[in-house]
Amino acid sequence: MSGKIKEIIDRIIKERARGNPVIAEMTKAKLILKGIYPDKYDSNDKDDPEIIEKLIEIKKQLNAEESIEESYNLKSAFSVKETEEEIVLEIQTQLINIGAKVLIFFASSAFNQNKLSQLMQNAFEDCIVFGCSTAGERFNEKILTNSVVALALSSNLIADAKVEVIQGLNSNFNTKQTFTSFDKYFNESTYTMDPTRYAGIVLIDGLSLKEEKLMDEIGNLTDINFVGGSAGDNLKYERTTVYANGKAYNDSAVIALLKMQKKAGFSIIETQSFNVLDPILVANKVNVESREVIEFNHKPAVQAYADALGVLSPKEIPKYFLSHPVGLVIDENNVLVRSPHKVNGSNIKFFCNILKDMEVRLLEDGDIVKETQKAIEQKKKVLGKKITGILSFDCIHRRVELENKNLVEQYGELFADIPTIGFYSYGEVHIGHMNQTATMLIFEYNSLNHNVRQENRLLSKEKQRLTQANHDLKREVFELKRKLKLATRALKQFNIALEAEINERTKREEEIRYLSYHDELTGLYNRRFYEEAIKNLDTKTNLPISIIIGDVNDLKIVNDTLGHAKGDELLQKSAMILKTACRKEDVIVRFGGDEFIILLSQTSKEVAQEIIRRIDQLSSKQFVNSFPISISFGWDAKENSEENILEVLNNAEKSMYKRKALYKNEIL
Repeated sequence: MSGKIKEIIDRIIKERARGNPVIAEMTKAKLILKGIYPDKYDSNDKDDPEIIEKLIEIKKQLNAEESIEESYNLKSAFSVKETEEEIVLEIQTQLINIGAKVLIFFASSAFNQNKLSQLMQNAFEDCIVFGCSTAGERFNEKILTNSVVALALSSNLIADAKVEVIQGLNSNFNTKQTFTSFDKYFNESTYTMDPTRYAGIVLIDGLSLKEEKLMDEIGNLTDINFVGGSAGDNLKYERTTVYANGKAYNDSAVIALLKMQKKAGFSIIETQSFNVLDPILVANKVNVESREVIEFNHKPAVQAYADALGVLSPKEIPKYFLSHPVGLVIDENNVLVRSPHKVNGSNIKFFCNILKDMEVRLLEDGDIVKETQKAIEQKKKVLGKKITGILSFDCIHRRVELENKNLVEQYGELFADIPTIGFYSYGEVHIGHMNQTATMLIFEYNSLNHNVRQENRLLSKEKQRLTQANHDLKREVFELKRKLKLATRALKQFNIALEAEINERTKREEEIRYLSYHDELTGLYNRRFYEEAIKNLDTKTNLPISIIIGDVNDLKIVNDTLGHAKGDELLQKSAMILKTACRKEDVIVRFGGDEFIILLSQTSKEVAQEIIRRIDQLSSKQFVNSFPISISFGWDAKENSEENILEVLNNAEKSMYKRKALYKNEIL
């Protein structure tokens, strides 16, 4: 920038002289005596930070301050300097005449956050200073990066203010304690404060995932409107910061409460540019802690979202996240947007929470510029004059959309005549937490501000009506709860009996299901299960498929000489040997009286032979009375998809019978 030195010198002389040419000349002389030569500088001179800082100090010494009546109500400033010292000095210079009561600033995360916060507080030591890091900054019509923007509010607008810091958001933070502090400071309960005189601002660590919880607790404690956003870090999602008291905080939130002057007014604008589409998505299964939806409409979330979009492949859906988020529809003019963040397997992570059983609608992007212009024009019409200033909280996704559609300049022009600062956030807050909106706190100062007062009176009447309706609703809920309690007593015993019956039926069904697929004697799978299993097994992905067929030797002899009970023991011990020798994934079937089949997926002949060797080793150590356990085996493998699985089974059976014959010959 250039010409600032000339501007400050002229203002010092003008304010000191107050139209008296003699005092003007005297002031020039005083400046020269302090080492500043007024005639040396013009509007083209490059700004020198050291001289500007010296002029600021001289201005204080000469007491060249404007009166309160002549001062600004509100003023915005920005800097794109490289160092924190240069930035603070430039912003201090731009706001030299404001007499700020409150200073709000937003800064790129590229700067040293602690240093910047300390320097800003030192520069505006008689002022309440707070702010946060960003994913981009806004200054009037400009959309910036790697900058710092600031908004100074004078005592013409702000009668009083208090800032609190809530630390440890991911611990058991205490919101009530914060509001108790507000109560003591203002000597008035925040629960009964006039919501037309008090405005609240919330700035929260954008990586805390605690926006919903914090706003819910604030809503329980007060009817004051709190607006704000989640701090950003230039889309790195590594570390976001809030500022207050000359310090920088993480895992924290800054809560500010502003008491407006009687002649000052404020209001809130919320804009979002989406059309509500027909598809409805019901969140059946969610992970609230990670803001993750697992199922929509009883389908994996990714698939359900793809179906709603009419997209064939779920892999394509991330490219629709910006243009087609989902929304919680309150009414036709009020939609709380929830932006998808990323796909996690078959789940979708969102930037805002979607609770279990919450019903959301698919949205489609519209015209951001047109919708924002409409909202601003409507507000100007209500106020009856120009807006004094705007503190804006914009979602970073709106910025991305504006850049994608080449609408950045057109959007910025809407704010060209309004002192505006704001930041691009990881979500905006007003009542709840939302995405892809712009939530604006509008400031207005007018001693004849009839329209604002009329709007506030209407809001007050509406509040009274809602308070009475809320009272009636609470009374109705109390009566319904009483009736429900009586009905619950009658249903309790019925539910206990019903649950017992359901458990018994479930147990019986599980037993029936087990018996239908298992052999009663050995506990192995039976022939019915085998017939289904071999069909499912016969796929290309399971190749090679090995089949082992075993026949227990000497079962008839054991039955004839020792009795059928011992024959059963022989089969049971044989089954146990097979279970021990085989792997967990192998399917072991009792196919007939003394015949067993083992199905092995992705198993070669060599591995099948190794399993048979293990069975033989275990068998040699087991006896039924004096009879050693012995099983004759045959095996084969399907190694390519052209082979017939039944031929493989037949080959294994033939192989088994050959070994059975050899065993009999050895016995004889």
